[in-house]
Amino acid sequence: MREVVATEVLPRFQTLGTADIDEKRPGDLVTTADRMSEEAFKRLLPPLLPGSLVLGEEGYEVDPALLELLNGDSPVWIVDPVDGTFNFAHGKPPFTVIVALAAKGRTLGGWIVDPIVGDAVFAIEGEGAAYAPADAGFSAITSKGSPLELAKSRMTAGIRLRKRMETAAAGMDGAELPIFVDRYRCVGREYMDIGTGKLELARYGGRLKPWDHAAGALIVRESGGIASVVDKDEPYMPRAEITSRAIGVSINGNVWQPFRDLVARADGLPTPL
Repeated sequence: MREVVATEVLPRFQTLGTADIDEKRPGDLVTTADRMSEEAFKRLLPPLLPGSLVLGEEGYEVDPALLELLNGDSPVWIVDPVDGTFNFAHGKPPFTVIVALAAKGRTLGGWIVDPIVGDAVFAIEGEGAAYAPADAGFSAITSKGSPLELAKSRMTAGIRLRKRMETAAAGMDGAELPIFVDRYRCVGREYMDIGTGKLELARYGGRLKPWDHAAGALIVRESGGIASVVDKDEPYMPRAEITSRAIGVSINGNVWQPFRDLVARADGLPTPL
């Protein structure tokens, strides 16, 4: 991942021309860095695990049928070649590069690198999660020391979600609200900061895509937290369909139930204008 960052991503940061930036749909940007990073991963990842395949965000945009790879028997590398493309295209951090490894409906490994900070987080299913600073070794990460009260927990959220949660809390006896922090426009960096304890909570909704969430959800769980589908309260796993649902993320299991209850109530409210 650091090789791809060094050869395909960082050299294009703050050097993109008009011809290097396109819109897949209104407001959804793609850059030359996204495409070239994904092409590099398609070359580099399969040899690490013979028989494995690659599902990338940009490949899916060209051929949505690639999502069916997740239903097959072969291990699948799930790649977000540049997460936070809006930030990247506008020449500002944060943005990340995300890779997950999935097989038979489970996430086996997840890795997220921040090209600007130079740090990384990663996890292997059943073996824990680790933090790797720039140009250094790595150390295990856990949720120890995170707040035990919802009211002391920091949550990344946009203004509409905040308003829904405020309305929901007002109608619930004894409900607490977390401390709201502005969304980063980079889900990978948010997952990194939740896994390492700089944030404690998040809720992601809408058409959830595996390249955005498979790695981060595993990292949070292996750090001792929870990343679950809110309405079913089951761990998020990548699947071969992109449908509207919501993930609740909490680095501390002690606040999960009141947080999930609040999010579920908020999700049942109309979206504020």
